[in-house]
Amino acid sequence: MVFRNLFGPEKRVQILLVEDSDTAIAMIRHSLESAGSLLRLEVFKSLADARQWLGDNTPDLAIVDLMLPDGKGTALISPDRDHSSFPVIVLTGAGNEVEAVEAIKNGALDYLVKTPEVLADLPRVVDRCLREWSHILRRKSAEEALRESEERFRSIFSNAAAGIIVISPHRRIIEVNQAFCGFIGYSAQELLDRHIDDLTHPEERERIASWYDDLFSQRVTSLDCERRYLCKDGSYFWGHVSVSSVMSGEMVPAYCVALVQDITGRKEMEEKLLRANRELDAFVHTVSHDLRAPLTPILGYVQFLQEQHSSTLDGAALEMLGEVRRQGERMLAMLEDLLRLATIGGLERPPVPVNCGEVLEEVLADLAAETGATKITVAMADLPDVLIPKTLCAQIFSNLVGNALHYAGREGVEVRGERTGETVRLSVRDHGPGVPDEEKERIFELFYRGSTGRAVRGTGIGLATVQRIARHYGGSAWVEDAPGGGSIFTVELLDGGE
Repeated sequence: MVFRNLFGPEKRVQILLVEDSDTAIAMIRHSLESAGSLLRLEVFKSLADARQWLGDNTPDLAIVDLMLPDGKGTALISPDRDHSSFPVIVLTGAGNEVEAVEAIKNGALDYLVKTPEVLADLPRVVDRCLREWSHILRRKSAEEALRESEERFRSIFSNAAAGIIVISPHRRIIEVNQAFCGFIGYSAQELLDRHIDDLTHPEERERIASWYDDLFSQRVTSLDCERRYLCKDGSYFWGHVSVSSVMSGEMVPAYCVALVQDITGRKEMEEKLLRANRELDAFVHTVSHDLRAPLTPILGYVQFLQEQHSSTLDGAALEMLGEVRRQGERMLAMLEDLLRLATIGGLERPPVPVNCGEVLEEVLADLAAETGATKITVAMADLPDVLIPKTLCAQIFSNLVGNALHYAGREGVEVRGERTGETVRLSVRDHGPGVPDEEKERIFELFYRGSTGRAVRGTGIGLATVQRIARHYGGSAWVEDAPGGGSIFTVELLDGGE
């Protein structure tokens, strides 16, 4: 039953016995047979025969006499103790205990003196040795898994394109890989035991110190951000950093591992893009303002001529004045749209959320006044509040609902909205001709009118303004076909107003 518990109900324990004494063999066989039928004994009287059998078999345990006709039984013990295939018990006669102890030092699991009393107790000894061998195998397996894991980590650590830093609870560098050394200009030897503050941009030291306080006090287990590192030559590079704490056996942070990616090039491009956008906004604002100045008196003069001298002008002249006025008003509308587009990024979020329903009602009243319509049919579902400036919310509705009314006002317009966490979606559906697939992306480009917009008055700036508002608040705008015809224009943005 002992062996059944150890190896399972169907497993027979195979024991190799190498012994040249028939008397000892008989005593051992009788002793082991008393333990039950789960033991299978393979007996050989010489090292040569035992070796030949071992060429094709592996026993669960070997019991080997120390002195055999063709050599010492210890020759069957593997010289590589860490890679032994089976455990060995050495049998010895009285007076050979010293050699038996030496055999244990060389890898034998135990030794027994061949007396009737000892051999009678052999099943218990075999059980103990097999259990000990099972523990040894599990320990070796765990050690091998640990070794392989450490080798994998070492390979990743050494060859990773990203920088890797190991940081102690005292904020000092324990280990660093070559990639990070390449980023910062120091050698690994120069970085070891340096305080992390030494490599941190002065403007960020307080923030980074707070980081590691949170990590080592277990308020958080990982952090992710962008930060600046000081290089050896006095310059700095931007890094995207992911830091995680690694727990010790006492379940306290033993160290932190930081994965650093050099994003200096990306940050430089972002800065150039921001600078270009600021310059473009300033240019658009200046041009729009400067062009409006002469346009206002031009329209004033045209209106004066139409109102005061219409009786003295012929039809052709009046028609030309009318065209000048229409084109001037179109230019004025375009300049005003450009001004609105240029000021989108300059508005701060309001202290309280804006009621979208109230804003839409105001927009509908303005649209009715502009079009001269006595009634505008708009189906409005419950709309979420949004934490963006009221003027920008009004621009979204004015452009989307205004377009829907221009293209499909007779069929009615539907406005819906929903919130999921910090994400707000506003959608406007019309029942118009729809937007061709090839124009669905381009329709949000500046000045692009599309094939369906050429017959409708407009500047081509409205949808570009909607897209810019959405992107400014971490979202986007798009159009898709509506079931049964028409289009659904959707604006998604992050407002943080939940």
